[in-house]
Amino acid sequence: MRPIRVAIADDHAIVREGLTRLLDSYPQIEVVGTAKGGLAAVELAQTRTPDVFLMDIAMPDLDGISAIPRLTQASPTTRILILSMHDEPEYAQAAIRHGAYGLVSKAASTETLVAAIQTAFRSEPIPSGQTLSPRERQILAMIAIGETNDQIATRLSIRPKTVDHHCQRLMEKLDIHTRPGLIAYAKRIGICPAD
Repeated sequence: MRPIRVAIADDHAIVREGLTRLLDSYPQIEVVGTAKGGLAAVELAQTRTPDVFLMDIAMPDLDGISAIPRLTQASPTTRILILSMHDEPEYAQAAIRHGAYGLVSKAASTETLVAAIQTAFRSEPIPSGQTLSPRERQILAMIAIGETNDQIATRLSIRPKTVDHHCQRLMEKLDIHTRPGLIAYAKRIGICPAD
C-alpha cells in the first residue's frame, strides 16, 4: 500500500522541520511539502495534491481557517487537519464549518497525530450513522458541540464511565479513533443535539 501523502503548513520553520522529521520516520507516511503561510499552502495543495494537509491556524497572509475553503477548492480530495495550540471546541467547530476534517492539538502525542492522519486518510466513504443506537447518536451530537464526557454525563444523568463506554463503542463502530474525527463525522452526517 502506498504511503499517505502529507503536507504541512506552519509559520514556524522549527515546527515544519520537526513535524517533517517526525512523520518521515513512519513508513506509512510521506511528507510531500511544507508551506509557511496560508497562500503558499493553497499553492502547495494545488501542485502536490496531498492526501492530508496539517495546517496551523495563525499564519501570515492567510490564516489556517480562512485558507480551508481555498485549499479544498484547489485540491478537493485533500483532507485538512488543523494543528492548534488551542484545543477549545470553538476552534474545532470553526475549522469543521469551513471544511476541515478535524483539529489536533499541538500538545497531542505523536501517536494521536498519526492516528488522526490515518483516520482522515481513510475517511471515505463516511460510515453510515444508521448503525448507531439512539443513545450513541445522542452522545455523538453532544460531542459534536464540544461537550466533555463529564458534561455529557451530567446532562444525561449517567455516570462518566458509562459515557466513556459509549464513546469507545462509537469509535469502534465508526472506525474513527479521535475526538476531532468524531466531531467531523457528526457534522458530515448532520447529527445535531435534540435540544
